Amino acid sequence: MLKRFHKLSKIKLFGVDNDFKKINKLKQGISPIDSLKINYFKKNKDKISSNYDILELVDVIIICLPTPLKNKKKPDLQYLEKCYKELNKINLKNKIVILESTVYPGVTRNFSKKILTNNSGYIIGSNIFFGYSPERENPGDKNFSYKKTPKVISGYTSKCLKLVKIIYDCITKKSFSCKTLEEAETSKLLENLYRSINVGLVNEFKLICQKLDINVHNVIESAATKNFGFQKFIPGPGLGGHCIPIDPYYLSWISKKKGYDPLLLKSAAKINNSMPQIITKKILSYYKKKKPNILIFGISYKKNVDDDRESPAFEFIKIFRNKKIKFDYVDPYFKEIKKGRNISLNKKSINFNKKNLKHYDCALILTDHDKFNYYTIRNSFKKIFDTRGVFFRKKIFSNNIIQV
Repeated sequence: MLKRFHKLSKIKLFGVDNDFKKINKLKQGISPIDSLKINYFKKNKDKISSNYDILELVDVIIICLPTPLKNKKKPDLQYLEKCYKELNKINLKNKIVILESTVYPGVTRNFSKKILTNNSGYIIGSNIFFGYSPERENPGDKNFSYKKTPKVISGYTSKCLKLVKIIYDCITKKSFSCKTLEEAETSKLLENLYRSINVGLVNEFKLICQKLDINVHNVIESAATKNFGFQKFIPGPGLGGHCIPIDPYYLSWISKKKGYDPLLLKSAAKINNSMPQIITKKILSYYKKKKPNILIFGISYKKNVDDDRESPAFEFIKIFRNKKIKFDYVDPYFKEIKKGRNISLNKKSINFNKKNLKHYDCALILTDHDKFNYYTIRNSFKKIFDTRGVFFRKKIFSNNIIQV
């Protein structure tokens, strides 16, 4: 098996997904993520399917499925559970199964054991192999990619790890081997806990600065001149994306089950989750007699991407609806809201032009897309509530711009 993988040169790619729209787009040569041209599946239509039987033809199975939260902030592994049930139906002998999804420590080992329980004749490290390698993608950021960023890898056994390393050495520039599956799983959580806690810190710091009538962005720029022991984080309207809003709860959940209920992780998550309520309250403080008609700029959870997973924009929308505040939105990456985001919104992105912008009392900047013309925004609204500090960074100053 090891000799066979050492000879890897040209990799044949297969794909499985239960979303027929994505499959059809890929067969047309269009990426379902960013609408770029991808000709591989257009030329190899037989290599992508919703049927797991196609995996009988592969040597390596890499699982990249969502791992969201349930209503009470508990881990939701339903997509992985369904996947492993389907894998149980096919012959996995001499195959390696690698999980890349964000999980709490122990998930990879537990799912691997489930496959062993339901199949006789499998021996891990001999005729079936398991590994874990967390994804490290930063959507929209061209400075970092799998070609530059080291890949954390791990294996169920030493032979599993050797195979995982051979596979990722064909794809990535550099890999780092963990001693156990659990170490690799936890490293992914730590990476995003670091960001979650620091974002929570700077969000709370912003609230303190507002009470002291101090410009938080000037303070951050001053502190960022220190060339050691400090990394700059920018306050925002809350957390978004699949990882940072979710990972603290994954680690908190498993830690609490083992007897320790984390304090710092929960505090940071609580601060970040409270930002939409705090910002809305501040906006309404400027409108005592009537509720404003608000134009939201940005549905994406971060700039320049069409990714709305866990976007704080949805929390603002829920709050506005509950308070019966009129609103619309503009986002070049979302002509309409995708289904399945726990919100029903019969609205489409308005056209970004001066005539349309004049119908609103104020603007709320939730995502600082580069495609927005911030000079036009500045000149079109009596009040602009900037949650990202984008006007400060672009050095566009005006009395109608309010940092929130």
